[in-house]
Amino acid sequence: MRKIRVLIVACFLIGLQSSCITLKSQHEPVVTGVTENSGPEVRDAALQARANDANPRKRILVLPFIDATGASHSDKLSKNAREALIRGLNKTDSFVVVVNTDFPKDIASFYKNGEYDLEEMAKLGLNIGVAAIIEGKILDVRAKKIGDEVGLVREIRAQMNVSIQLKAIATKTSHIVVNEMRKAEVEDSSTHYAERAFSDKELAEDPNLVQAAVIQAFGGTIPKIVAALEKLSWEGRVALVKGERIFLNAGRLSGIQVGDILKIEEDGEDVFDPETGALIGKVPGRVKGTVEVVSYFGKDGAIGVLHSGSGFKENDLVELY
Repeated sequence: MRKIRVLIVACFLIGLQSSCITLKSQHEPVVTGVTENSGPEVRDAALQARANDANPRKRILVLPFIDATGASHSDKLSKNAREALIRGLNKTDSFVVVVNTDFPKDIASFYKNGEYDLEEMAKLGLNIGVAAIIEGKILDVRAKKIGDEVGLVREIRAQMNVSIQLKAIATKTSHIVVNEMRKAEVEDSSTHYAERAFSDKELAEDPNLVQAAVIQAFGGTIPKIVAALEKLSWEGRVALVKGERIFLNAGRLSGIQVGDILKIEEDGEDVFDPETGALIGKVPGRVKGTVEVVSYFGKDGAIGVLHSGSGFKENDLVELY
């Protein structure tokens, strides 16, 4: 009899536990096979893709920076300077920086004689919705010792001077819209223990001092970049037409808002100067109609439905109406 009572109590407890698990499952999702670091980052997002009075964000490509100093700086210097510039551009909320691996061809193949062939890159960049391509170059790095105490424990004060160049080319016209040469000067001190005197050449290899000066120099170009690229018109492309749905290559990340009415037109023809043969620009193509944005897809795409017109095709130009 005692065994029967124990069995009944055990069954009761098992049933109670099962009901608790069932109840819990109604309120807490069960996640399996997911590690702590997997899955997308969850962040608060604004209801609007852009402010009411703002234009969509322009896509830009920032090429790997060039170190033309011939010094033994590590590749990390150019990389850190580029990343610092990108952080500064992102803070303006005016641009979407395209990942270099999204470019249709290997970027290294356009690098010749110490610089990139920006005109050739502009032609391909235009096809993927890039408004401008940016090239950064470190031209010169010089250090000067401006103070050195005597003794086993010495504080050495140094001055770092750098020169940089930054170019930006508009893909639609293949015109250089920014060509900025800048210098920056940074001073810093460091404490050395029972070490010999440092030469200016050795100070120029100080990675922290060099990096601070280079980042400061490129950071000063951001206002010029913003001012120049604000003058460029925003445009996107039709990526795919499937029935009544038109898939666009720009979406929420670019600042395209659900409810936007976008104009679709044919790609215009290039116009060249008859004497010099230089590209003047593109003439506007025929307007085919408009679409209304109803949803998003992918990393930065939007889905539109027919609002007016017809005959939309892949690679047609998209502009704000």
